[in-house]
Amino acid sequence: MQKKATALEGLYIIEDFITETEEQELIRAVDSRAWCGNGVAPNPELKRRTQHYGYEFSYRYRKVIQNLGPLPTFTDFITKRFKQQKIIEFEDEPNMCIINEYEAGQGIMPHTDAPTIFGPIILSLSLLSSCLMKFTHSNNPETQFLIVLPPRSLLIMTKSSRYDYKHSISKDIIEWFEEGENGEKREIVRSRRVSLTFRTMCNFGADVATNSDEIKNDSINYSISDSTDF
Repeated sequence: MQKKATALEGLYIIEDFITETEEQELIRAVDSRAWCGNGVAPNPELKRRTQHYGYEFSYRYRKVIQNLGPLPTFTDFITKRFKQQKIIEFEDEPNMCIINEYEAGQGIMPHTDAPTIFGPIILSLSLLSSCLMKFTHSNNPETQFLIVLPPRSLLIMTKSSRYDYKHSISKDIIEWFEEGENGEKREIVRSRRVSLTFRTMCNFGADVATNSDEIKNDSINYSISDSTDF
């Protein structure tokens, strides 16, 4: 298990952070729980399915509205591994996990996770299907990085990748990327993807709407339109 640095400052990826058996057990555990979204409360306005643990984020009211208690026990081995691999320090221990389901043809619009309420490290575990995640500099849109997220990989966003860039996933069912020194083109055929995104809540009850128009545009509007990875 190796933490690989990318060309983008503060962005790392660990492939095979969990095993295939652990992935299957996680999916079974997740699917045994109640999903919301797609007309089901809370957050019935979402067009995709989601589960919230630790804290509940309201897309309608644009803030974290409820403390849900500890994270579910099926995530214990993941957070323990975060510490074992020294991915997080004690003060950065995640207390919020949002699970999102993306069917083929679903993506997320460019956004930056709200820095006013979430901590400096965002951890996202991908299950089942690969996809490409694009990072676009907020002030210089021509500066972009494309990252492959394989199944069972952990994406670690810190520093510039966390604060200076917007990340997004296309709705394309088939995606292409270049690999290796020769730039060989590889194909990704998207199918059901489940992501577990871990965050540290630092400002419970704060509205995402702040004096920053950028935060408002990137976090609120995309949340309401079901485009963010909250």
